[in-house]
Amino acid sequence: MTQTVPTTKPSSDRLRARVLPPVVLLVALVAAWWIGADILDSAVFPTPAESISTLGAELTDNGFRASVGSTVLNLAIAYSLVVAVGGVLGVLIGLNAFWSRTLSPLIFSLNSVPKIVLYPIFLLFLGLGALSQVSFAFFQGLLPMFLIMLEGSAGVNRLHLKLAASLQMSYPALLRKIVVPQLVPTVLTAMRVSFGLTFVGLILAEMFSGTTGLGYELLRNVTQVRMANILGEVLLITVIALIPTVALKYFELRVKARAH
Repeated sequence: MTQTVPTTKPSSDRLRARVLPPVVLLVALVAAWWIGADILDSAVFPTPAESISTLGAELTDNGFRASVGSTVLNLAIAYSLVVAVGGVLGVLIGLNAFWSRTLSPLIFSLNSVPKIVLYPIFLLFLGLGALSQVSFAFFQGLLPMFLIMLEGSAGVNRLHLKLAASLQMSYPALLRKIVVPQLVPTVLTAMRVSFGLTFVGLILAEMFSGTTGLGYELLRNVTQVRMANILGEVLLITVIALIPTVALKYFELRVKARAH
């Protein structure tokens, strides 16, 4: 008598099942946009093709490319600081029960405040320019990164921590062998969430006080009601945001699948 061995669904099928719905939704949204533009038949509201064509024309301009480069560079700087500072502080404080209980309510309360109302403070102390923009973007992404890592670290198996203490394991070894392996999915989740908020903070800062950057270009076109330019730049911002977000989500799913 032969025994039937249950087979698991191929990883490619699981990945397709997760990726396909967002792709279908995106296609549906673009189709709705196109149909709506055709129905309105307005000289003001462009079709997706017109917006993409306008974006292509903008990308041939040196000034616009410099704005894109400025945004990407400042985003990379701010996001790197968010991951490094927020991740480290979240882990260190999350592992300390006293400081975790003390700081969590305060940080959660601060996180509920709309960050844009605090931007004048950044302008007051740091002035106009890249420094205040990067600092505000860093602040916008820091709190979510910190809070997610704080909660994740507080959930590390306490039995493992007590065992490490009984073995007199050094703190670096504790982090490397016990804490970090348990926190990899949490790190990826925190990175994915904080990336979008960091990007939003940077775009808002560029709109308020920039002389270059995608936020500045977007606001300039808004004031002149250039809908094709506006929607083209929104598409570009969406693409820039989607690439790392989708990549981080993919790695997050892979790590969680391996854990199970």
